[in-house]
Amino acid sequence: MEKIVNRVFGGLILLAAGIFLSACGTERSGVEISSVPIAKVYLNGKEMGMTPYKNNNLKTGINEVRLDDGAGKSWEREIKLEDNVSTVISWDFSDETNDNGYILSMEKDGGEGSILVNSIPGGAAVNIGGTLDGYTPIKIDNLETGNKNIVVSYPGYKSVDLIVKIVSGYQLIIDSKLKEESIEAVVNPTPTTSKTMIKIKETETGWLRVRKSDDNNSEEIDRVKPGEEYEMISEESDWYQIKVNETESGWISAKYAEKTSE
Repeated sequence: MEKIVNRVFGGLILLAAGIFLSACGTERSGVEISSVPIAKVYLNGKEMGMTPYKNNNLKTGINEVRLDDGAGKSWEREIKLEDNVSTVISWDFSDETNDNGYILSMEKDGGEGSILVNSIPGGAAVNIGGTLDGYTPIKIDNLETGNKNIVVSYPGYKSVDLIVKIVSGYQLIIDSKLKEESIEAVVNPTPTTSKTMIKIKETETGWLRVRKSDDNNSEEIDRVKPGEEYEMISEESDWYQIKVNETESGWISAKYAEKTSE
């Protein structure tokens, strides 16, 4: 009897769909179910127990599985149970709008070990042993038997990272629904720049010359009035360079101006 393994090890989920022999040749199947949150398990409408739940004495064929947390949240799915195979179900339905998980099962195919991977969303990358083998839905044949590390990933979704067992004569089936990851927008604060403003003081003439350069003999390009404020661009000894308008700047005597801040 090959037992189902389902435990955390080194950040991976280790599990394998189990193959077992039924007593007296009767057709029997198994299921192992884990869930978040812990839930009641219903098989074909009949209450069977609580998760984690395991039963290796079920009828082969289509079975309806329903999980109910007793607080209004539930999940249900029809699954096909194969003869002498135990199917693994791991599901998180704590978020009603973003439920996720995987169903792992096996079926006889008479060939070498193979794997079939389906996912929601489709087009997810499938890596086996660190090598990209393709995108879902995908069937991969002629795999060596034994344990394999399989990662199903899609941008913006949490990856499903599993170690599974490939068995000769069986096809391993992984049906996964990936969890959408919420990405918080990072807002970079707008840098604040402190502007130094220049306020014109009272003058004997009622105005102040704005010159082209910081020199009393420089060309006059404009005039400003007491009480007006202008953005300071730079300063030199006894002179302030101010922004007169959107296209023009000039120099005024610091004797007739004072700094303020905006």
